[in-house]
Amino acid sequence: MNPKFKVLLVILTGVVLFYAACKKENKAVPVPIPVVDTMGAIAGQIAQNLAQTLSGTYGGVNISKGLILPEFTTRSNSKVSVNGLFDLCTFVPDSIVNYSTNVGDTIKSQASGLFKFYFGCDTVKGPRVNGYVTFSFLNGYAAYDSLATIGLAPRGAFVYNVKAFYEVKVLDSLNKNLTINGSTNKLISVNGSIKSFIDTTATKKTVMSSSVHAYYTLTDVVVDLTKKGDMTRGTATFGAIGDVNNIKWYYTGTMKFLGNHQVSIIIKNKTYNYNMDLLTGKATTI
Repeated sequence: MNPKFKVLLVILTGVVLFYAACKKENKAVPVPIPVVDTMGAIAGQIAQNLAQTLSGTYGGVNISKGLILPEFTTRSNSKVSVNGLFDLCTFVPDSIVNYSTNVGDTIKSQASGLFKFYFGCDTVKGPRVNGYVTFSFLNGYAAYDSLATIGLAPRGAFVYNVKAFYEVKVLDSLNKNLTINGSTNKLISVNGSIKSFIDTTATKKTVMSSSVHAYYTLTDVVVDLTKKGDMTRGTATFGAIGDVNNIKWYYTGTMKFLGNHQVSIIIKNKTYNYNMDLLTGKATTI
């Protein structure tokens, strides 16, 4: 055999073997799969759950409305003069709740449970000609509700089981023209504890069933009533269990309210930021 031909044959054989090896190696490289931020989605579920609980979407008190009784109580939206404020101190509507709601032919629900509410007052003395006169001014309220709601909507059935205890204090108590509907108060602080179990069962294939069972503890949460219920500072710790996209989960964490309707949710040293609107009860990622 021609020596030059032998050399050429060796070179060609090496090229073929190298090409085959590269092709085999390329086949072994996995195609990247998009990573779904499951924990971020869970943080969104938790933020949404708290926003709707605080805004009264699931029943009970809406903290963004200040000194107000829910619509199913007897003295909702009543205005009280300064001279009549004393009548409201320790006023307690202790009610057994049982009512139905219908939104057209699309949403029907039945709620039942227990509701307690009482106003707190500051007692001060003001100077007058012959000694002092005592005044009492509303300084906040304490509210307890335990409500269960079942219902049907176009996309499926839902069950709400919410228990909450709030201690609300007015931070601008020097304003003497207080009213029950909170129209003259600017700032309130909220402390309390919440159990919010929300379950939905979808009836359409395009909608997924979901579940969030959460416990929250609110500490020094300040709400600015002039800014659509903006929570300007404070924290909420939580423990929650549920599912998102058929993935079951359980997490504990902390929520920090930043103002401008923003909240940071910290889970396992990771931070997720959301917009939280108490007027709409919606939370959206930033």
